[in-house]
Amino acid sequence: MPDYKRLSISSLVALSVVIVLSLLLPASLAETRVCSQGCDYTTVQSALNLSSSQDSIIIESGLYNESLVIGKSVFLRGLDTGRGRPVLASPSGRIILAGYGAVLQGFELAGPSLLSGQPSGGENCTLEVVLPASIYLNNFAGKKSVCPFDRASWNSTGRISYQYNSRVLMSRLGNYWADYNETDENDDGIGDQPVILNERNIDYYPLMYPVENYQIPEGKQINVELISAKVAEPFAISLPANPTTGYEWSADYDYVLLKQDSVRFEAASSDGGQVGAKGAFIFVFLPLSPGKSTIRFVYKRSWENIVADTRVFYVDISA
Repeated sequence: MPDYKRLSISSLVALSVVIVLSLLLPASLAETRVCSQGCDYTTVQSALNLSSSQDSIIIESGLYNESLVIGKSVFLRGLDTGRGRPVLASPSGRIILAGYGAVLQGFELAGPSLLSGQPSGGENCTLEVVLPASIYLNNFAGKKSVCPFDRASWNSTGRISYQYNSRVLMSRLGNYWADYNETDENDDGIGDQPVILNERNIDYYPLMYPVENYQIPEGKQINVELISAKVAEPFAISLPANPTTGYEWSADYDYVLLKQDSVRFEAASSDGGQVGAKGAFIFVFLPLSPGKSTIRFVYKRSWENIVADTRVFYVDISA
């Protein structure tokens, strides 16, 4: 049986290049909040109308009965403030996602059936995807509740640390589909088979249960460093480490655009090469083709699920 969780890496590369800037929002871009009272806006559409490309819009718990047209490249994130995930329920029947590179994360998607109190069974299209976007960590009634007319990514671009059944794990994460009934043999909360919406839209990491069953800590702010590189010209990344503690760095990167040439540990010169000395892991990468991608490093012990540190590098590769 093919390992779809691994096969998805290369097939999502092209779209990841498009949306990666949306996922790595610089701190200088605007962040606004939407809630029933006390926030910047009380409706999602009003926040969208006054937003700029790459802005982050945080939508707190509540039912948002709006005929939404998401026509900008924004990061739209649902935040459970103790009353459940925010619900997007369009009275017109569909939410239109038409922002090139937009991100939709953390919502319950519902159609007119929710407003009338009648279950839809996932048969009604509640989300129409018109342009490439990133859609993950949402709850859907079923496969037929979305209408993708263009290619979208239905998984997180990078791996996310999460807690499931008292285990701390790390993986790319997709969405919950109420009509998904496949197996999860390794009990990581991610289905063993993908959800195929059509040949260009596949959720390779479907969640076995609604998103609220996965604890995903907000965590500390991760600084993103920018690297300009050229095809066939190696570049190095140095990360501080002390391997005698059992901690080591591991890299997650785009195998189509990059090749890891080597990795070595160098003790700090001030320690004179003593056993147990601190130093740095040196990772050398070779760019294979032009494009934009991310390299994510995690610092942990191999026998533990706790991540001590995370580093992210955004790589712009030119010919």
